[in-house]
Amino acid sequence: MKTRPVDIKPFKELGNPAFAIDTPRDHISLGSLVLCVAKKQSGKTFFLSNLLYQLKQAGCMDRVFCLSDTFDSNKKMLENLEIRPEDILSPNDPDAVDKIVAEIDKERDDLLEYREKVKRWKSFNKKLDINNLDDLLEFYDPVTRQFEAPKHRYNGRKPVVGLLCDDIQSTPLIGSKKFKNLCIKCRHVGSFENGEPLIGVSIFIAVQNYVASGNEGIPKSIRGNINCCAIWKSGNMKEIDLLTTELSGVLPKEEILEAYNYVMNKDPNNRHNFLFVDLTPKKHHPSPYRMNYTEWILHW
Repeated sequence: MKTRPVDIKPFKELGNPAFAIDTPRDHISLGSLVLCVAKKQSGKTFFLSNLLYQLKQAGCMDRVFCLSDTFDSNKKMLENLEIRPEDILSPNDPDAVDKIVAEIDKERDDLLEYREKVKRWKSFNKKLDINNLDDLLEFYDPVTRQFEAPKHRYNGRKPVVGLLCDDIQSTPLIGSKKFKNLCIKCRHVGSFENGEPLIGVSIFIAVQNYVASGNEGIPKSIRGNINCCAIWKSGNMKEIDLLTTELSGVLPKEEILEAYNYVMNKDPNNRHNFLFVDLTPKKHHPSPYRMNYTEWILHW
């Protein structure tokens, strides 16, 4: 069997980049769906809270929503993320997904409104008309007694949005069509009519089991859409076999298992060690595999 070139022009990228958010060199790309699978008290929330905090410190995580009924018990761990009280929702709330999407759309609308105000402000400064009462009222601040330029929470840039889903297993949320749809189209939320890069939302999910009976585990439609997966030690080899099989559409199954065994055998008594697999690594990353996210696994 052989191939022969077709006499047509090469295809080229016509749309927006899949990952339009700049993150620090060794961090993952955002616009991602990250899944963490481990038994309780293994360190899932510890890892995700640290990851989100580092991204926030780097200026590439502005607003974090949280879907969890156990937020208060993890409050100390999550307080550095500065999650607004109204952005903490219950996975048992049937309208939770709609509320989050509506808030992201509102962020877009606020940005568009700010852009229009900036245009009017520039025009106002260019030709100051004391008879134009509308402009005078719009930009005059009675507190400072000055004409003030429009303000925006993020100084005119698109906000970077994250969604932390913690302890959502066995809740109505995990198998709902709305949540599955959000996980599938997370990069496409908060779209602009002019086609510019969207706001989107990166989703971080922490669960105890990769699969479970009934409607309690991670649905296949979500598992098939993940960008990154953090895997802790498991005694259920059938679950590990399924997980590595499903990831093998991108990376060789034998390679994933070798990396998994390397991490688990390095310090067998440390239940907090995990393998981090990045299915969409940056081009300069030396490996799609990491130990505890902080160490590259180099072999191949």
